[in-house]
Amino acid sequence: MKKFALVLSGGGFNGAFQIGALNYIKKNWDSLESSRPPLDFDIVAGVSVGSLNGALIASQQFDPLLDIWEKIRKNGVEEIYTSEFIDTASTSEKVVFKVDPSQLFQQFLPDFKPDISFWKILPLIFSKQKQRDFLAETLEEASGTFTSNFNNFKALADNHPLEKKLQALLKRSNVKDTLFRCGFVSLNSGAYHSIKASDFKTDNDFQQGVLASSAIPIVWKPIAEIKTNLGTFEQLIDGGIKNVSPLGDVLKDINQDPENEYTLIIINCNAHEPVPGNYNQANIAQIALRALTDLSLNEIFNNDIREYLRINDLLQQAGKDAVFYNYNYKQQKRTNQRLKAFKTIIIQPDSGALGDSLVSTKLLYDKRYFHGENKAIQAFNSLQKLGPQYQTILT
Repeated sequence: MKKFALVLSGGGFNGAFQIGALNYIKKNWDSLESSRPPLDFDIVAGVSVGSLNGALIASQQFDPLLDIWEKIRKNGVEEIYTSEFIDTASTSEKVVFKVDPSQLFQQFLPDFKPDISFWKILPLIFSKQKQRDFLAETLEEASGTFTSNFNNFKALADNHPLEKKLQALLKRSNVKDTLFRCGFVSLNSGAYHSIKASDFKTDNDFQQGVLASSAIPIVWKPIAEIKTNLGTFEQLIDGGIKNVSPLGDVLKDINQDPENEYTLIIINCNAHEPVPGNYNQANIAQIALRALTDLSLNEIFNNDIREYLRINDLLQQAGKDAVFYNYNYKQQKRTNQRLKAFKTIIIQPDSGALGDSLVSTKLLYDKRYFHGENKAIQAFNSLQKLGPQYQTILT
């Protein structure tokens, strides 16, 4: 039986690229499979923004998903997050950080009220030593207050707008005939967890799981706790930190269904190589986000996908009669799990085509959406030229 699996990477607001590609795939679904409804996938897995897009596709709610992205197009990032430190009204194609002294004071020194009464200040006029003592006492008190509040400072932004959307749309019962997984990482254990929709204890846990999967560290605070049939997980952040594309999760599920023939569609929001930039004057947040999202996560994905494509191509060259077995790196031994080649379609953007993943404007959204659509068009055109065993990569 012919089956389909969808793999959606992380990438923040670059997820609009996935929407453009998916909308084209929906309209041209018959070229892949005419006997089932459009976007009817057997397996869907996503991390970060791919978790949001994937959860609604697995729930057969593509139109509400389009509505979310249309609102992002019109209203910008405040449809997803608000911030006292990021200029959410900026029309720049890069993240613009804002510094409001009153907000900083309210954030870090809300309880700091030095004694500046008349009888406290009067002696300072006549004594430099008392002036120095007063300044030292005031700085010590301010430092203690700042340290206490800074220890409770978890993130630059608040993702409650996204949380409300998930609460309104995501229900475990809506994921019926599709195996959906979202991935997140526990700060406490350092482990990556890929959880099926059916394994979350409640709908709220399901919603929080998708929210955790998109909780980029520094930008959004970790999700405190999620309960599942596999245990309770705490302090959860973006799954893309360790697994920017949940391809491995999907391959494990497919291996549990060896009798059927799968086609993998992988839609990646990240280009092969990071875009060069000048970070000589970058602040601490810009440096952290560049290192995390542009460099580290991009390299993780590239390594994973290159290894998959290399092995898949070797298996295709060997032919169906050849038998190869998987290797367990932890146990350092061969397993009894047979490897098989998959029909694979990878759609990903040109380097530098999508812009900063934390920014969304109308112009950026349209550029990302239509770039995704164009890459999907190229992919479908390529399928007409390839045989039954195809591996088409659009980059």
